[in-house]
Amino acid sequence: MPTNAPERILIVKLSAIGDVLMATPAARAVREAYPNSYIAWIVERKSADIVLGNPYLDEVIVWDRTKSPGLIRGAARFIKSIAGLSRELRARKFDVCVDLQGLLRSAGVCLVSGAKRRIGFSDGAEGSVYLYHETYDPGGDEVNAQQRNLDLLKTIGVRSTNTAMHMPVGDDDRVFAKEFFEASGIDGQKVVAFCPATTWVNKHWTPEGWSQVADLLHDKYNTRSLILGSKADIDLAGRIVDGAKCQPIVSAGKTTLKQAGALMERCLAVIGVDTGLLHMSVALDRPTVGLFGASAWRCFQKKANFVWVAKDFPCSPCRRHPICNNVDCMQAIGAEDVENAVARWLE
Repeated sequence: MPTNAPERILIVKLSAIGDVLMATPAARAVREAYPNSYIAWIVERKSADIVLGNPYLDEVIVWDRTKSPGLIRGAARFIKSIAGLSRELRARKFDVCVDLQGLLRSAGVCLVSGAKRRIGFSDGAEGSVYLYHETYDPGGDEVNAQQRNLDLLKTIGVRSTNTAMHMPVGDDDRVFAKEFFEASGIDGQKVVAFCPATTWVNKHWTPEGWSQVADLLHDKYNTRSLILGSKADIDLAGRIVDGAKCQPIVSAGKTTLKQAGALMERCLAVIGVDTGLLHMSVALDRPTVGLFGASAWRCFQKKANFVWVAKDFPCSPCRRHPICNNVDCMQAIGAEDVENAVARWLE
């Protein structure tokens, strides 16, 4: 270990399942550079499964940042939460806090951690840059998010180009997946997982498209479809099932993130829109097809078993600001386009 190695390091990446997953290469890189350092990661509850059990971390600190209705009550609850978090973090006496998120909330966590060095991106949003001791300029080149996170670590002497993500799945999760397959009558069958939902409406495909793909893959390759998601996605899953003849199976709302990952491990392939579950599939090294339009998909990590389906539109990617009425780039994707992309793993 270098003589100037930080002894206690805090990584901040709080929310959004996909974003937390794309930050996981940083844990490996720091551990390999500083094998004797104490490395902790702070994450919000909804994404905690992504880093709980990560072998490169000594500790995962889960911040239960619940929201309250109303400005005054919400502000009071946040102040109480951040004060408690500050006491918890300062007790650990971190040398370095690295903010991989770049928002005011995450920079605030760095500030209250009491770390001697607070480091973040120079293009951080919401005024976060004013809360760091040091900033890193990622430059104008579009690199994948994994490498962008790794590049920030140069500030603490860590250099890596290993962008492989890590998703911990345990034996209990795999037992759940086995029992779910058996109870659903799909054990021993060819199964393709669908991840049709995300929080950005303009990243969605159509329920009719998913139904058509389910029937197409069933008729042509004798596969069953398994629809993954959260409780919020149950309605969409139901519409897909109602529009399909082949009776897809639904696990949406019935699993934890780790259990969903274990279900993916039993599938021949995973198809999804730009959502956290899709990134989980890539992290688990599953054959994966991504459907893109509004996202900045051209800079996504390229892998032999990860392919994307997208139509070239001059306004794509629009991110959160579509200028069309019907998300034309996603509407243009056909069921045959998806079938052609996934066929290599089903034939």
